[in-house]
Amino acid sequence: MAEFYLQDSRGYVGNDVLWWAKDGKGYTTDLSKAHVYSQEDAVRQHECRETDIPWPKEYIDARTRPAVDVQYVKRDEALAGTGIVLRKPQKSKKPKRDALKCCQCGRFLSEEQLWGGECPKCGCDNRP
Repeated sequence: MAEFYLQDSRGYVGNDVLWWAKDGKGYTTDLSKAHVYSQEDAVRQHECRETDIPWPKEYIDARTRPAVDVQYVKRDEALAGTGIVLRKPQKSKKPKRDALKCCQCGRFLSEEQLWGGECPKCGCDNRP
């Protein structure tokens, strides 16, 4: 007997498909938590709501990939007791750009404002 997952095609989570969850508990992207339907039940639901799309379980299972959802992992918890101490990322050393200021009032200007002409605060023409 063929088995099916039921997609809620009204949305996605990132690139992941939303499936009906087991026991009517909302939607999930995790196939291990997705409800498995008979063909008859999947078609009946699709006929009630056309955005619920039946997909053959065998077809979808052949196209899954392992993934880690950031919502379910905690770095501190995972590394507790391992003795691993993470280094803090160093700030990038980008060359500092000269601040663009109005030559009259000293207001900071965007490049567009500087090259475009007048300062929005004092009206000074700042074009080089």
